[in-house]
Amino acid sequence: MSASAHHRVEPRSDHARAVLFVCDLLTAQGATVIAANTDEAGEPQIFAQSDAGELAFYLVRAGLAEPSGAALERFRALASRHKVAAYFAPVALMPELHCPGFRAL
Repeated sequence: MSASAHHRVEPRSDHARAVLFVCDLLTAQGATVIAANTDEAGEPQIFAQSDAGELAFYLVRAGLAEPSGAALERFRALASRHKVAAYFAPVALMPELHCPGFRAL
């Protein structure tokens, strides 16, 4: 095992799997994940910095269902208070994990 290898506990919920999947996507795109929260009620689920320096919060949802308008507005307000970008990251669970892209909020 290399020094850069790490151990990851297998997530117990679909939401946790989705959050970790998005963390991996962001890292593959050159972003640095600063914090991740696998609790669906926690906000944000991910706080990351892009390779260009943009700080952003990510609202992750397992399945492709859109969060309610109130949830989106609350998330936008949270990001605004912290002066960071806000993105919605839907993650399909079947037939395999897939994120069709991040949508700016």
